[in-house]
Amino acid sequence: MIEGLQNAAKSMHDKIHNIQIVANNLANISTNGFKREIPFAEFMERLENEGVTNITDFSEGEFVETDNPLDLAISGNAFFSVNTERGTELTKNGQFIIDGEGFLTTKDGNKVLGEKGFINLDDALVKSSNEISITDDGEIKSGKFTIDYLKIVKVEDPKKLERAENQTFFNEDQDYEKVFPGDFKIHQGFVEGSNTNPILEMQAMIQLQKDYEASQKMIASLDGMLSQTKDIGKL
Repeated sequence: MIEGLQNAAKSMHDKIHNIQIVANNLANISTNGFKREIPFAEFMERLENEGVTNITDFSEGEFVETDNPLDLAISGNAFFSVNTERGTELTKNGQFIIDGEGFLTTKDGNKVLGEKGFINLDDALVKSSNEISITDDGEIKSGKFTIDYLKIVKVEDPKKLERAENQTFFNEDQDYEKVFPGDFKIHQGFVEGSNTNPILEMQAMIQLQKDYEASQKMIASLDGMLSQTKDIGKL
């Protein structure tokens, strides 16, 4: 009976954690580049049926047209590279801006990486009236002049990626591989939306709440049985 209480308490703890995951997924429905986290129950189901080993769903979100030349979406098993305090991190959120020094950065101020290093567009914008264009294979151009190529990378084993803040992911070993043209495609003037499906997340939330309530009832029932056992022992 004590073991039953312990199992029910553990189940409630797991359900609370899963509810928090689903709530975070729902909170990021409108966050560009957000990749939903998979609740443990779904993770185990996928592991059994499909051999899935990671708990972040890296499936592609919907591409939304913005017509902003600095908004980029990337298709394929590939990520943009950005520089952070931890080193190089990866992101699918290609909503970039130009900072006060002319560098291409994320909205959080992390510099976007090119093949040559940090990408500075200041000279190209000042010296030329041409707009910045970015080709399917990541070539950054001002008119006919090539400024740099975006540093596009991947990881062979996505489960090694750890989720960081601001829609970035990182691998402590910085074990990133270059992605070659043809294996990815850049879409200029688009951003990738969240891959969270609100209907499925709400269904998961409802089921988790029902399971949590069932565990609560089980604990209450077992607690009542223990109380009766104690009373019988006193007689």
